[in-house]
Amino acid sequence: MDWIRGALVWLISRKRRWHGLMAGCLLWILWMLFGFWAVLGLVILAAAGYAAGRVMEERQSWKEIVDKLLSERYGE
Repeated sequence: MDWIRGALVWLISRKRRWHGLMAGCLLWILWMLFGFWAVLGLVILAAAGYAAGRVMEERQSWKEIVDKLLSERYGE
């Protein structure tokens, strides 16, 4: 378990550009293994899960979020 903690500490101490590089390499590997559409579906589902988790964390309602997004986009 100590090596996992050490790896996480090492990862967190890296700059953000390295996090982006590692994420890009991981996406490329997934793309090569499973194909474009499977990886695209995975990314979309992961983004939807992240958004749903954030809404539940902040105890917001979906109606407020949609209203905020649409009002900013259409300039009410």
